[in-house]
Amino acid sequence: MRVKDPGAIRRARLRAGYTQYDLAALARCTQAAISALETGAMRGCSQDLGSTIAKYLDRDVEDLFEAHVGSRAHRVTNAAGSVRQVAV
Repeated sequence: MRVKDPGAIRRARLRAGYTQYDLAALARCTQAAISALETGAMRGCSQDLGSTIAKYLDRDVEDLFEAHVGSRAHRVTNAAGSVRQVAV
């Protein structure tokens, strides 16, 4: 998922009363990842992380993030024929 407006994440976090560390702990990521999303240094994240952040900030995921073409998971088979999902 791509961040629509990095400042919107920061404003929503402050409005919710969380520090970057608090939100990172809730979202199970690092404080550095939250900081990078808020400053625009990290322009995207996984759908799981985006959804979790939006949930704890009490915002719709579409308010903060947008899906982008490269966020689809493609099917990959190994030589034995088993299938797993791989994000690209």
